[in-house]
Amino acid sequence: MYLHIVMMKFDPAPDPAFIAQVQAHCQRVREECGGLVSYDFRTNEASRSDGLDYATVSLFTDAAAHDAYQVSAAHVAMKADMLPRIQRLAVFDGTLESALKQ
Repeated sequence: MYLHIVMMKFDPAPDPAFIAQVQAHCQRVREECGGLVSYDFRTNEASRSDGLDYATVSLFTDAAAHDAYQVSAAHVAMKADMLPRIQRLAVFDGTLESALKQ
């Protein structure tokens, strides 16, 4: 399994219309991208988030599925809509070794 997390700070802060637009993009990603186990856009509940108040959290079957997602039309469209409002972001990508041993 391959985990991809993108934590973001938006400026201006997301309004309900923006959140709905992002959720629509997430649905498109779920429908179009192969090798996807889970894909969600959520509010970061951590009090220590350092302003990174939202995240996309995704789980792929493997790194190749993640790589294909990165260049997919669904992901490219999502980034095009979100990037103008992203003030800062942090990314984690990595293989979940414990998932491979189960």
